Amino acid sequence: MRKRVATLVAVATMLAGCGGGVEGSAVAAERWDPCSIPDGAIAATGLDPATKDEGWGEGIEVDDWALCTYKAAAYYFTIKSSSTRTIDEARENSSNLEGRDAQLGERDAYQYKTSVGSSGRTCNVAVGMSPGVVVFSAIDMDDLDGDRLCELVIQHSTELQDALPNAN
Repeated sequence: MRKRVATLVAVATMLAGCGGGVEGSAVAAERWDPCSIPDGAIAATGLDPATKDEGWGEGIEVDDWALCTYKAAAYYFTIKSSSTRTIDEARENSSNLEGRDAQLGERDAYQYKTSVGSSGRTCNVAVGMSPGVVVFSAIDMDDLDGDRLCELVIQHSTELQDALPNAN
């Protein structure tokens, strides 16, 4: 049940965090697989690589995004990637809360919170990629406050930044 909730929260986060239409013609680009991060790098963050869950769940297709989820004791940590969405979409989305520009190493980043339902909370870091965007999220349904989630997502995204493909 918690896995299904996490999947639904992740889908809602993705739709709220970087949704919206994109005008213009599509450009074929290869999307980076967030589940390609080596297990050793995941373990170094304190997350358990054995909890990795690839994709959106049985029967759920999200063409623009690839998803990898890890379960920690009190939260879920997700990594989403898109070659067609951008960091500017996260910046421009009025449903994102408490947004602020940030840096992840040398990369352009944007930190924001989202609310899912009456009790779900997330803190997210969108990171500009070429092409597209990667969004790291810490997701909680009832135990952690938003500030603690932001501490976790910043910690994990910083620890995993070297696993991201080259910026150029």
